[in-house]
Amino acid sequence: MKLFLMDVDGVLTDGRLYYTERGEEIKVFDVRDGLGIKLLQRSGIEVGVISGRSSKALLKRLEELGIEEVHTGRNDKLEVLEKILKEKNLKAEEVAYVGDDYLDVPVLKVVGFPATVKDAPPLVKRYALYVSKREGGRGAVREIAEFLLNLRGELKGLLEGYL
Repeated sequence: MKLFLMDVDGVLTDGRLYYTERGEEIKVFDVRDGLGIKLLQRSGIEVGVISGRSSKALLKRLEELGIEEVHTGRNDKLEVLEKILKEKNLKAEEVAYVGDDYLDVPVLKVVGFPATVKDAPPLVKRYALYVSKREGGRGAVREIAEFLLNLRGELKGLLEGYL
């Protein structure tokens, strides 16, 4: 696997929308997911997002995590994936994708490692090779990242710097 892509709302967040009195969107992220992303990056796997929505809070968090492959405001996720594959000269089999809803199914159908979160609809779970035990926005990305890194035999070595 060379590329780990994910949706944002319902995957990196719990899917709920919060607004200030001024109408600014607030996002809540789980720091455990951030460490999972960093572990993937340390192993040489590029991380990116394809999201139907965008916000300043999201872009700030992605910048903090060093995620450069960012596609927001896009509901045509399969088209975005195909563009990424072409630009990076990758095959869909070399990509992991974490999605949580119907808009993600076309991508889940074609990638090498399709995954979803515990609270995804049953139809979405049908297309996943891995369903997290954690809900979206509550460490699911970290769980999936660790699962993949463990499969590759890399997790223990990556964790040595922390333990």
